[in-house]
Amino acid sequence: MRGIGEGIGAIALLVVAVVCWNLGVTDSTFAAVVGGQPEFVSTRYSGSWIAAATFCVLVALLLSVDAVRWSVLRRSHTR
Repeated sequence: MRGIGEGIGAIALLVVAVVCWNLGVTDSTFAAVVGGQPEFVSTRYSGSWIAAATFCVLVALLLSVDAVRWSVLRRSHTR
């Protein structure tokens, strides 16, 4: 049961990581000043949101590794 809980936690953390990443990226579009020129799109990255997303991915990976470890230990006959 512990491995299933860790798997669900890892999936939830990955969803939170996607939300944090989307909050950390902002696009600003500026219209062309001179006629015939293309518009300018600027992308701004917020370090705190990107760091939170990275942390969530790291913890999700650790939970996944531990879930696999528990499932291997549960099947082992030498335990």
